[in-house]
Amino acid sequence: MTQVQLEQWRDRLLSDWAHVRETLIGQLKASRRDEWAELLDHCAQDQLVELTTRLDLPKVEQSVAHLKRIDAALCQMDLGLYGLCSDCEDPLSIELLEQDPTLQRCPRCDTRYRKGFHAHEL
Repeated sequence: MTQVQLEQWRDRLLSDWAHVRETLIGQLKASRRDEWAELLDHCAQDQLVELTTRLDLPKVEQSVAHLKRIDAALCQMDLGLYGLCSDCEDPLSIELLEQDPTLQRCPRCDTRYRKGFHAHEL
């Protein structure tokens, strides 16, 4: 993975983050949760995941989950771990990251994770 690719993915993730934030604000306003929409509109980037975790609205679950994936990928970039499987730490394929820059697991570990194998987690 080159530095140029990493910067492109960071830009894409930040753009996606802004889009999801706006989507969430719209969903909250549509659900008559204007006070939450106001909070999200004025919070800092690092506070957004914490605030949205407190939401208990089925209509925003998908947006909140997407926001968490984006946040995790950005955190991995900051730690220098982006592009590595979160379970086995093998490099993720560039092609898969191009499709989904929030990818956390290689196909093998993702299959195991989806089957419920979480013994590695504390």
